[in-house]
Amino acid sequence: MPTLSNSLESGYRSERLADGGVDMFQVLKRMSRLAGEHRKNLTMAYIASFFEAVLEKIPVFMILYAFMRIAAGNLRTVDFWIVLSVVIGSLLASILLRYIRERNQSGSGYMIFARERLSLGEKIKRFPMSYFTEGNIGNLTAVITSDIKFIEEMGITQLTTITTSFITLFVTLIMLTFFNPYIALVMFCGCLLVAVVFHEIQKIAKRHSAFVQEQQQKTTSAVIEYIKGMQVIKAFHLVGDQQKRTNSRYRALSDAQFAFEKKFVVPAVVSDSIIALSIGAVIGILALSFQSGGLTLPVFLMLLIFSFEIFRPLSSLVNVSAEVRLMEACLDRYERVKNEKTIADTGTNREIKNFDIAFREVSFSYKDTPALQNISFHAQEKAMTALVGKSGSGKTTICNLISRFWDCQNGQILIGGIDIRELSFEQLISNISVVFQKVYLFNDTIYNNIAFGKINASREEIMEAARKARCYDFIMALPDGFDTMVGEGGATLSGGEKQRISIARAILKDAPIILLDEATASVDPDNEHFIQQAINELVAEKTLIVIAHKLTTIRNASQILVLDNGKIAESGTHDELLGKNGLYKKMWEKRAQAALGKWTVAMKQTAKEGTV
Repeated sequence: MPTLSNSLESGYRSERLADGGVDMFQVLKRMSRLAGEHRKNLTMAYIASFFEAVLEKIPVFMILYAFMRIAAGNLRTVDFWIVLSVVIGSLLASILLRYIRERNQSGSGYMIFARERLSLGEKIKRFPMSYFTEGNIGNLTAVITSDIKFIEEMGITQLTTITTSFITLFVTLIMLTFFNPYIALVMFCGCLLVAVVFHEIQKIAKRHSAFVQEQQQKTTSAVIEYIKGMQVIKAFHLVGDQQKRTNSRYRALSDAQFAFEKKFVVPAVVSDSIIALSIGAVIGILALSFQSGGLTLPVFLMLLIFSFEIFRPLSSLVNVSAEVRLMEACLDRYERVKNEKTIADTGTNREIKNFDIAFREVSFSYKDTPALQNISFHAQEKAMTALVGKSGSGKTTICNLISRFWDCQNGQILIGGIDIRELSFEQLISNISVVFQKVYLFNDTIYNNIAFGKINASREEIMEAARKARCYDFIMALPDGFDTMVGEGGATLSGGEKQRISIARAILKDAPIILLDEATASVDPDNEHFIQQAINELVAEKTLIVIAHKLTTIRNASQILVLDNGKIAESGTHDELLGKNGLYKKMWEKRAQAALGKWTVAMKQTAKEGTV
């Protein structure tokens, strides 16, 4: 009886043909295209599987041969050895064919999807950052962890079942047509009736699986959000509330899957009943033929045994139908991710003679929300350009566009006079180091996290980068030194320590352009001192774009751009901007007031009034 696992991950395309057999052949074609250079291995597995199925029938025919000899009264010793030799030979050949099938089938599956995982990994790197901020994380997680794994481990195995079952059904029907047309007719009618039920199963899958897919994606997203937000959940004592929301998603998924399974109960029972009745009809025909003298006893006994095998390929097809549908759904979702639009990488490696940066009437919007509006400026080579402004003014967007995390919708961004879209993505990124305020370290050793900046770096280079980033001493104080595991996201280190390690890998990369989201805004004074020293090592003789949170750190900038609502409101040096009596001066004065402690006094006064 066909069943679907409660781990059903996704739905199926509504455009699919309802006919089950056609769908199965469509899946075979898609897998063949996906196999690429491994297609011949899958073909070999199909052939081996077919002959393995044929050899399984040899013992039945040898039993018939023995019965015929016994009935004729002339069973000789040589006949016994013939039967024994053929049966043993067929079993040994079956073992060999099974080895060939498994080697070509499973081995090819793992190699195909090892290639696909690497290909997908390369493609994900070129997705625009908007893809990761539009609710796609749950979907992408399901594709990588569930869909590919299912096709790799189970889907490939079922392909040989499909191929062998269809071929065996066809060959059996031809043989029976010549041997006993009545049995062939029963088999043909049984296949037609099961095909009708199969058709209904496919219709059910199409109608109801999209909702199951939606519930699965929502559940995955809810779990990811719950885990990632655990610190906030605990801090605000929302464990119970958030747990209830997550549990409700699990219940919704469970209800959807149960309803989906329930739809298959009736057609499954009907298909099993048709097969059972067809076997009964075959046995009845055999009994009548034997009674009327149309069959000898040996032939009757052989066909009686064989009658239970006639419909086994059909039963196998019904049993794997749900898995084939799931495999098709996994392929659909995988191909949607694979066909996702990426940032175009049509550029080439070109000689960059200098590393100044120019924006020419650049505009950019996050969907319908303008972030930059006709921005133009020039950042000199080996000089500091600082970006200041309130939150949401466009500072981070400028850095993201330089790195091509997104592409601007209008205008040009040039490095050394060359449009960055004319440079290959690898060349562009190799010339830029980014130090984020929110640092992410991989769940690996400190050594490997620093080495991420330059994969082929020597140990001496990594040590020197750590010294320049002022993190060597605290690393060596750890029990395992540079081999210390930092945990996911660098969970075992403080914020300042993570910042210095991120600066170390930027120093190791030694790119001519530095994009720096000022890292000292939220660390203690000791770490701030070390981080500032590390930054000084990092930015020496570099083109520096810095997002400033503390105006005191950019007083010596060659150029300060004051951003307001996606536009450049002011530009100039620190002294020039103070003389303009504009937005920058107001920001400077507010910072000065904060430094004098006036905000602290205000908070204390509020507390006395009982409102804090």
